[in-house]
Amino acid sequence: MKKSSYFMNGFQFQYLFFKKNFKHIFNIDLYYPNIDKPTAGAVYIPKNFWLLKKLYREGVIQKYDIVHFNNTENFLNFKKIPNQISIAESHGFDFGVNYHRLWIDEKNVIKKIIGRIIDKLFGAKIRKKIQDFDLYYCSTPDMLEPLRQKVRSDVKWLPNPVNMDIFNPEGEVIKLEGNPACFFPTRLHGDKRPEYAIKIFQEYIKPNYPEATLHLLNQGFEVKKYKSELSDHNTYFWHDFMDKEMLAAKIRGSDFCFGDFSIGGLSLMPMQIMACKKPIITYDMYEIIKVEREKLLDLTKKLFEDNDFRAEFIERNYKYIKDVHSERAICNQHIENLRPFLKSKLNMLDTDINTLLVTNL
Repeated sequence: MKKSSYFMNGFQFQYLFFKKNFKHIFNIDLYYPNIDKPTAGAVYIPKNFWLLKKLYREGVIQKYDIVHFNNTENFLNFKKIPNQISIAESHGFDFGVNYHRLWIDEKNVIKKIIGRIIDKLFGAKIRKKIQDFDLYYCSTPDMLEPLRQKVRSDVKWLPNPVNMDIFNPEGEVIKLEGNPACFFPTRLHGDKRPEYAIKIFQEYIKPNYPEATLHLLNQGFEVKKYKSELSDHNTYFWHDFMDKEMLAAKIRGSDFCFGDFSIGGLSLMPMQIMACKKPIITYDMYEIIKVEREKLLDLTKKLFEDNDFRAEFIERNYKYIKDVHSERAICNQHIENLRPFLKSKLNMLDTDINTLLVTNL
């Protein structure tokens, strides 16, 4: 059977995952500026927008069987092409995509103002464009109900995949200094609410475990602020940007981890930590932990003081990641969601589509 051509814009991690697991089905191409290094939104959003406008003008995108847009700014660029399957995916509340939910937690005043202006100028147009795609995905279940009410009623949740070839309990260990060594591998952005992790560490962990340390990422808009506040070099350690293999090794080398504390969705980083079988505190109200943000300190105490509960907690989280966020489950869900469009637009039969399902992961 001939492979279908698949265009992707944005979310390099998803591209690598799809390219690996769908290589027998799709020829997948990723178009996105500056994918080799982190880039500020003020730079990459306009660059990405003009890139796709250029690709449409040159007729590049029109040649693909399937197009998959992961960036809100390019929903505006989308053009509906006959017999081309189209997918829009939202990876968080953004301008045009129920932006006020992000606005509530965002602490950076400049980002709030710019985001609100963009939302007022283009929000309605973005929401209208989203209706034109064949499929509309969101990446976390906390988004489902708000998007059903505000954006599109048939939005589907496609879980983020965890690469368990990299993030697993085995493999290289880079031991972090401290006893216990607490790892907070999340960018220090206001919308991640890092103050919750730091408060738990300072109010409970450090007073009860004097040799405890907190390891943070040297990334995010609030790094300068927290470096000034967390000045004890025997307690607080800073890590530069690292590849996924090194990140996994440092997670394995930690004793306790923090995720993020923003809007209650289980994001990719906490899932990667769970896949490494490490205890974690993160704000997740929709999938597995389901503990209010204000009660996470109590959960932390229980994880430190009750060994049986801690072991059960780690195993339960690990099993959930395998069952729900495994590559096999997500690949097959994506194919099933595409099934009606593969039949109507690419003239595929059910028997052909069944052979696309992943059975060997």
